[in-house]
Amino acid sequence: MAIIKFVKVKKGNLKNAINYITKEDKTSKELIYCKDCDIGNVLEQFKYVKELYSNTDGRQYYHFIQSFSPDDKVDYELANKIGQELCSYFKNYQIVMATHKDKNYIHNHFVMNSVNFETGKKYQQSAKDLENIKKISNKLCERYGLKQINLENSKVSKYLSSGEYHLSKKEETEKKKLIKTINKCIKSSTSKEQFIYKMNELGYKVKWQDTRKYITYTTPTNMKFRDKRLQNVKYTKERMESYFNKLKKKLKIKNTIIQVSSLNRKNKENINKIKDTAEYSDIAKKEYIKKNENASSIEWEE
Repeated sequence: MAIIKFVKVKKGNLKNAINYITKEDKTSKELIYCKDCDIGNVLEQFKYVKELYSNTDGRQYYHFIQSFSPDDKVDYELANKIGQELCSYFKNYQIVMATHKDKNYIHNHFVMNSVNFETGKKYQQSAKDLENIKKISNKLCERYGLKQINLENSKVSKYLSSGEYHLSKKEETEKKKLIKTINKCIKSSTSKEQFIYKMNELGYKVKWQDTRKYITYTTPTNMKFRDKRLQNVKYTKERMESYFNKLKKKLKIKNTIIQVSSLNRKNKENINKIKDTAEYSDIAKKEYIKKNENASSIEWEE
């Protein structure tokens, strides 16, 4: 299932739009596709068509997004392939398309030249055009075994306002800050309770309850994020509980070793007893470490 949304722009900065959708931290070279233009000269070639027909004023481009459902079995390559096929709907219009990997769902960004390179006329989108684009996207999803949207029950207008679009970018910024804070706090915490306390100290609220499936974070700016939106399974409740459980076992092993060492120092007068205790402790320690091998090497990686 894929949702089509157009980003509302009046005139827009074409260079910024192209740079945004092709940024290295959002996509990769193999996931960038160009229709009727070259990746190294997209901006120049878009401008050339406009200047060729003396049609340089007004709206410079169209920007739309094709977002796939997380429930669908779609990977970046398939999403990119579907996006390429969707591009073919726009006859004689130059398009640069990139599949983004920076969110917890896969989505394609399209930037299309507003001027047709055959006629020199600008693209004029009607409600019917938008409906047709969604129908084509639906058919492509069906072809590749993905879910379809019930277009009869959906609204014809699926525009994303510039305000909504910038809010989305703001959410991404807040999410990156949250992830950075989680990494910082968890690396210096030895328990779930200590982690929550440290997050609270930095202005984040953490709702982590046994009766709830997800961990919910509230940022200092009052934005809420569930753990499943943080792009990596290691931030899920299940993985984080597993991390702290393993860490607890590791600390137990460490404390056992310290206690045995302390006992040896205090009882030097009874050499035989100490020897027996030390030997027994060494055997027990090795058995415990072997049994909890993962716990003895647990480390949080960013």
